[in-house]
Amino acid sequence: MADLRVRRAVQHSINRQSMVDLAYESATVPQVIPFSTYGGLAAYQNQLTDLLDSYKPDDPDPAKVASDMQEAGYSRDSAGFWAKDSARITTDLLTPGWLKPMGPVLEKQLRDNGFDVTFKLFDPDTQPFFDIVRAGNANIWIIVHCGSSREPYGTLQHFHSRFASPAQGQLNSYLWANSQYMNPEYDAIINQMDAIQSSPTDAQYMDLTRKATNIFLRDVVEMTLAEERHVVTFNNTYWTGWMNSSNAYAAPYSLWAPFLLSLLRLEPGPGA
Repeated sequence: MADLRVRRAVQHSINRQSMVDLAYESATVPQVIPFSTYGGLAAYQNQLTDLLDSYKPDDPDPAKVASDMQEAGYSRDSAGFWAKDSARITTDLLTPGWLKPMGPVLEKQLRDNGFDVTFKLFDPDTQPFFDIVRAGNANIWIIVHCGSSREPYGTLQHFHSRFASPAQGQLNSYLWANSQYMNPEYDAIINQMDAIQSSPTDAQYMDLTRKATNIFLRDVVEMTLAEERHVVTFNNTYWTGWMNSSNAYAAPYSLWAPFLLSLLRLEPGPGA
């Protein structure tokens, strides 16, 4: 969606709290920038509240949807969907299997606000999903970052132009960086961040973080929706040492990295 006004309209169509309440039964939390709520990123996000208050990315408002779309030259067709020059905005909402609870909820929210969007699930085979989004052939999709839970650079770098597809239809260079965003101003900021030791108390690093986040919000580079959390239960009968709220040494989901970290910390339980 190349028109910033259309991206803003889509943003105003999304009710993040309703999405997490319905899709995940309130087991996670809404988020508006790609910073995790665990790890060390809260120290950075807490210094950006004025930016968030200024842009208000989490602001579901049908009136603002209409204003932005009309400014972009769209009007509702006979079926109630946004169209320009008799061409309706029609697209699939591509969703991999492990994020499928979000798909139908977001489809409903977007359709209610005039976007002819259809939830399309890739499950269990997600390879076609990544082939499409990595080649820049998708309009809207749901995916995670697999960025950093310690400092901003690890995720903000995903919007650097070096990760854009070399040409339309060609795969980009990194599985999790699929925005296709290209902005020399943003690139220069990320390059500077890469050369500095990250710290929420370093004035230069925080200034760069602020500048990058400002561009992210200003250009609606991505619509961050929620924290990725998965409810995983552990049994301490045979093994103890799993991550928990008092010892959150890994992200709370059972993918490869957290599981490997668990293996290094597990000890025989009482039933071993």
